Amino acid sequence: MVELNKLLLDFERNLKSEGVKKEWKERRESWVSDVAASVNLTYLAELLVELESNLQGQSVDIQWTGRRESWVEECLGASIFQEVSSLLRELETNTNSEAMADEWQQNREKWVQQIHEYQE
Repeated sequence: MVELNKLLLDFERNLKSEGVKKEWKERRESWVSDVAASVNLTYLAELLVELESNLQGQSVDIQWTGRRESWVEECLGASIFQEVSSLLRELETNTNSEAMADEWQQNREKWVQQIHEYQE
């Protein structure tokens, strides 16, 4: 599971600071520690929801608002690698490229490949 934790941290690390709410800056350090230490997929999915809830509205595609509620429910019910990795990938797909660091585009392909390994 450590690899899935790392993929979540990689995604968050590549979010631009203006792409997240101000409150995130206060929580971020302990959130990173929580993700790094998590050995529970249910908790990791909760941390994914927490990250998403701290994204600025303009950081996600407009259609995300219609999907968000059911996505959160799926996260809160997720308990296996395939579910959590798929939900992380879905969030990444719906995050606007403008909200991501410039180097994300260079690293994204490898990140997506690693996510797909969990979905098989």
